[in-house]
Amino acid sequence: MASCFEPESLFFEQTFRIRLYINKISMNKFISLLLCLATCFSLIAQAPPSISKIKLGGWQKERLAPGLKWKQLTRDDLFGTNQNLNVLEIDLRKRKLVLAYESTLRKPTSEFARKNEALAAVNAGFFDMKRGGSVTYLKVAGKLINQTPPEVKVRGSVALKGVFVIEKDEDLRIESSENEAFLRDSSIHDALVTGPFLLDDGLVIPLDSIAFNNNRHPRTCACLTKKGKLLLLTVDGRNEQARGMSLPELTQVLQKLNCWDAVNFDGGGSTTMYIKDKGPNGVVNRPSDNKKFDPYGERKVANALLIF
Repeated sequence: MASCFEPESLFFEQTFRIRLYINKISMNKFISLLLCLATCFSLIAQAPPSISKIKLGGWQKERLAPGLKWKQLTRDDLFGTNQNLNVLEIDLRKRKLVLAYESTLRKPTSEFARKNEALAAVNAGFFDMKRGGSVTYLKVAGKLINQTPPEVKVRGSVALKGVFVIEKDEDLRIESSENEAFLRDSSIHDALVTGPFLLDDGLVIPLDSIAFNNNRHPRTCACLTKKGKLLLLTVDGRNEQARGMSLPELTQVLQKLNCWDAVNFDGGGSTTMYIKDKGPNGVVNRPSDNKKFDPYGERKVANALLIF
């Protein structure tokens, strides 16, 4: 009897093994699909809200000089609160940029601008608030001012992974500092390591989940648009009339302004925008160091970006 059923038993055993193998392959594919979906949902959860929800209408605009425009926006509903923004739009074919610095002293951004007879200026890089001087890599007019490695962290935890570069032919780049090519490039006239790096070829750079990035503060940043214009943006904060922005919120604004590459500068009490002959002292935003919503709360800084 046993010999009569061996072929059939073998057949069922082989069939069972084949089905088991197929099921195993299907299960592996199913597990891979679940892992893929989990990754996608994780990325979606980390992504900022759709920029289509942000409305930036209501700008006041003024042409300051050929290749230099100023825009100002005051809103009480941007990210559900009060915001005050200033933007300088610069045509790099018509205007010149210079990084100005002090090695040990500190002085207001407006003083950097007036001393050099600049048309406009914003504060730039991070600095030692007690001793003065840049705490990140800084090169000005071909001269190395500070050679702190590009991977430097400031404020205890913020990794600065961007570099603002002005080449000798006055071309401008905003890129990652991780490749360190700017350290060896003799064509570079000015370079400032800063950050965090926010946009790279239109893509949002993931940020560490830390207070510096996630909390609302005054902000200063720079971006290159798809059309090659440079935008310098200040966001006021630490006041009932201007709450400030987190870096994800700031990045959404930059996307809405058609920015392609973008990097954060020093912010907080340092955030300042100066325009020659505007207002009582040239300061058009509301620096927060005096805890008042007026143009007189400038913090003394170690370097600034000047526009001529």
